[in-house]
Amino acid sequence: MAVTVGLDIGGNAVRAAVVDTGKSNRIVRRYAEMPLPAGAVSGGEIVDEGAVAEAVAALWKRNKLPRKRVIVGTANQRLAVRQVDVPQMGHEELTEALPFQVQDSIPIAVDEAVLDFVPLEQFVTPDGEPMESILAVAVHRDIVDSLIRVMESAKVAPTAVDLQAFALVRAIFGMEAGLGTPLQAIVDIGASITQVVIARAGTAHFVRLLPRGGDDFTAALRDGLDLDAESAEELKRTVGVEPMGMPGDDDDVSKARRILTEQADALIEELRSSVNYFEASSGEERVERLVVAGNAARLPHLANRFGRSLGVAVEPARVLDMFEVGKIEMTDDEILDAQPVIPTAVGLALWGEV
Repeated sequence: MAVTVGLDIGGNAVRAAVVDTGKSNRIVRRYAEMPLPAGAVSGGEIVDEGAVAEAVAALWKRNKLPRKRVIVGTANQRLAVRQVDVPQMGHEELTEALPFQVQDSIPIAVDEAVLDFVPLEQFVTPDGEPMESILAVAVHRDIVDSLIRVMESAKVAPTAVDLQAFALVRAIFGMEAGLGTPLQAIVDIGASITQVVIARAGTAHFVRLLPRGGDDFTAALRDGLDLDAESAEELKRTVGVEPMGMPGDDDDVSKARRILTEQADALIEELRSSVNYFEASSGEERVERLVVAGNAARLPHLANRFGRSLGVAVEPARVLDMFEVGKIEMTDDEILDAQPVIPTAVGLALWGEV
């Protein structure tokens, strides 16, 4: 039985999924989360290592989670993901040559970064030179060091640190690998960061992180309607954005909805820009499917507005529908509520399997 734990350190909670991949049917054995103090994580970066370590330790202790084969994810503005063309070579040779091959393509000094890559495709130049396209990943070394210190303080030894974006693709599209699937995208809207991932056949080809998330919606309501943070958060989850083609009135609910819609449309424009950039630079066909995940994806009517504004089929992440669920201590309603936020943790637990 190959049991792996995926740990997602989000903006407002730490979440863990225990996945058994040792049988023909992948089984989500357990899922649990623990809230984080406000400000402990900001923009995907750990600000208060002590508070995060305490939450991780409490998550493990309360839920008796395995302490081996733990994969922790990262997503922040201080990482870079770029498609780079390099000469064809073996995996080990490319790993050694990676700093030299990508140093001119990433906005981080290679001696200050942890580097990795994902192979995409091989091709031959008009001059007959065998080349390979890779997705190069660079993360500031101090980001990784901070994650390791937190895990060590919580007495949990991670097997690997992985990009949350790659985990999302594994969980949501991984089962479709190799089936000739069309170009698809994931938009994961967290507390303070939104991840845009474009994939084909279960492999990420483009990753962009936008410095905007659910906290921006809450702050806009708080400032626009002079509310405290708790009231703004509750109102956000109740009223949502304006459905397309349904103008609001002048009552308080409609004012709140207009404020939220302004935030949604700003996010949509950034998303549109990211997708257009990928389509124009890669020569690929249009993105045909968009899956929305993340805590802020629960905002009423947001997915509908995404789809109508972008002209693409949009659906919510339903990862647990594709896995067997073990003796998980959650009601059906709790499982449904977890669907938007569980993909990252499940995908991290699939590290090395897809």
